[in-house]
Amino acid sequence: MRHRSMAIVTISCVLLSACTDGPIAEADAVREGQLIYAKECSACHGARGEGVGSASLTLGVVPPNLTGLKQRNDGYFPREFVSRFIMGRLEKDAPASRMPDFSMVGLRHVYPNGGADGEVLETDFANLLDYLEAIQK
Repeated sequence: MRHRSMAIVTISCVLLSACTDGPIAEADAVREGQLIYAKECSACHGARGEGVGSASLTLGVVPPNLTGLKQRNDGYFPREFVSRFIMGRLEKDAPASRMPDFSMVGLRHVYPNGGADGEVLETDFANLLDYLEAIQK
């Protein structure tokens, strides 16, 4: 009887821990992505992703509203497309676009001293995409 009780307690602990790690990890990823967004994207796309950042006035074009990506894609967040666009792996409609190719420039505001050799770390980039997905309307 004692072994059975111990087994039930152990299984319960494992199940409870599995339930809490996912949402906490997701929240942490979104929070980290928000910090990266604030440093790398908000000047052009605005603090809330609506395309009205302080630097957008000097671009000659209005940056897209990033909160409507899901809405413009039939309720689906186009994660792969966004990833490829940001990393310069898609041909842009306007070749003279002011959108940086982050595969070339890296996260220069996140790593101002050139950390990570100017590269975009996979975790940072995944967190940025998680944040962009989280702000969809």
